[in-house]
This record gives sequence, structure tokens and C-alpha cells, in this order.
Amino acid sequence: MREQGTGPGGSRSAETRRKAPDDAAGARIASAGLWLRLFLLSFFGGALASSLMLPWKVLGLVLALFALAAGVVALVKAIGAKLSRLVVLSTSLGLAAALFLTAGTGVSVLLWPVTQNYEDCMSRALTLQARDDCQEGLQRLEGFGQGNVGR
Repeated sequence: MREQGTGPGGSRSAETRRKAPDDAAGARIASAGLWLRLFLLSFFGGALASSLMLPWKVLGLVLALFALAAGVVALVKAIGAKLSRLVVLSTSLGLAAALFLTAGTGVSVLLWPVTQNYEDCMSRALTLQARDDCQEGLQRLEGFGQGNVGR
């Protein structure tokens, strides 16, 4: 006589029942890991692209916005997968950094004429005094319409 749960059919179904929760947890961890990698890659890509000259800053803004979205998804998935507190904390800090990156790059893109004027000035500046003049022009928002009125 066979015992219930043994044999080819019975042992497989018992194995499947034991592995199903492990597989689901493994899938949640793998999904969280994928979103964490997407978050990191888009964040660092956005940081790199935001330091480029103006037409490429738009790419930095797009990557920073994607990093924000991917970071939120990664944070939710990391909490759902019950990853360590360190992962959750570092993802939260990365989200804060992505928010600052998005804001800074967004302002540079929104103030396109001012940023263009500053970048042109810095590309021509050969001395420290010329660089200081470029910084002062940036602080006065030269190129923003009324910035050139006082000159």
C-alpha cells in the first residue's frame, strides 16, 4: 500500500506547495532588485547628463524624472519584499537626492536663456576675474529679459 503524498505525483505536489511561497518571495526580491538597479542607473545617468551643456541637460532632466518614478517603485517593492532596513533607508535617501537633482536640473532647463548665457560666458572665460564676472551675471539672471536692461 502506498502512503498518501508519496510517489511520483504526491511528492511533486508537496514540493510545489513548499516551493510556491519561496518562489513568490524570490520573485518579489528579484523585482525589487531590478527596480533598484533601474533607479541607480537612471539617477547616476541623470547626474552625469545634468552637468553637460544645455541641450543635453534636458536628457538629464528626463533621466532624473525617471529616477524619481523608479525610486518610488523600488521603495515600495523593497518594503513589500521585506528587504533590510539599510536598503529601504538608502533608497529613501536616494529618492531625496533624486528630488534635488530633478529640481536643480529643472531650474536650469526652465531658465534656458540664463543658463545658455552663463555657459557661453564660462566657455570664453580664461581668467579667474572673467569666471567671477560670469558668476555675477548668473546671480543677476542675465539673459532673462530684464537682466540686460541695467547694462
